[in-house]
Amino acid sequence: MLSSEHTRRDAELRALRRRQPYAIDVDGLRIWVAQDVFPPDLGYSPRRLAAVLGRYTPHRALDMGCGSGYLALVLSKNGAREVWAVDNHPPAIACTMANVARNPPLRVRAVESDLFASIAPSTTFDLIVFNQPFYPSTAPGGVFGMKRDGGRAIIERFLIQARGFVGRDSVILMPFSQMAGAENDPGAIAARLGYTSRIVRRDDDGPHAHVIHEIRARGGAS
Repeated sequence: MLSSEHTRRDAELRALRRRQPYAIDVDGLRIWVAQDVFPPDLGYSPRRLAAVLGRYTPHRALDMGCGSGYLALVLSKNGAREVWAVDNHPPAIACTMANVARNPPLRVRAVESDLFASIAPSTTFDLIVFNQPFYPSTAPGGVFGMKRDGGRAIIERFLIQARGFVGRDSVILMPFSQMAGAENDPGAIAARLGYTSRIVRRDDDGPHAHVIHEIRARGGAS
C-alpha cells in the first residue's frame, strides 16, 4: 500500500500538470514545458543531475526519457559533440525539438523510441543520463510516466538493454530517493544485473536522502 506521502506527491504532480503549458528559464536555457511533458522544475532530480553532468566530457551522450529536453540541452551546452534525446512520448519529442530551436546554437538529435528500440545496435554512448520515473504513483495511468511499481520494471528493462549501447568506459547516471523504496533503487538493481555502481552525489535536505548513481559495465573505469 502506498503511503499518504506518495498520495500527497501525486496531488502535487497533478497540480503541476494542470499548469502546463508554461515557459521557464533554467541554467541559462529557455525551456518550454508542453502539456503532459515531464518538467525540469519538478522535484530534486533534474537540476542535480544537470550539476553532476558538468563533471563528465562525453563525445556522444544520450538523455533517455528526455521530457522537455532540458538535460540534453545541458549536455550540448557543456560541450558534448553529439547529443541524443529519446522518449516514447510524442509530445516530449516535439517539446524537445521546440526547445532546441529556442536555444541556438545548441544541437540535439531527438528520437521517438521505446528505450533503445529505435537506436541502431552499433551505436555506443559515452554517457547516458536517465531521470527515470521512480516514485510510486496512485493515479490511474500514472503521472508523468510514474507507475504504481515505482519504476522498477522500466529500470530493469533499461539496464538490461543498455548493455548493448555502452563501452568499457561509458557512464550511466540515474537518480533515486529513499522515498521510492529500496526495491526501486537503480544502484541495487544495477549491481544485481552485473554492473558496478557508486553514489556521486547525495543530498540529505529533507526527510529522505536523494542520491545520484554512477553506473558502469563491470570491468570499466571507476
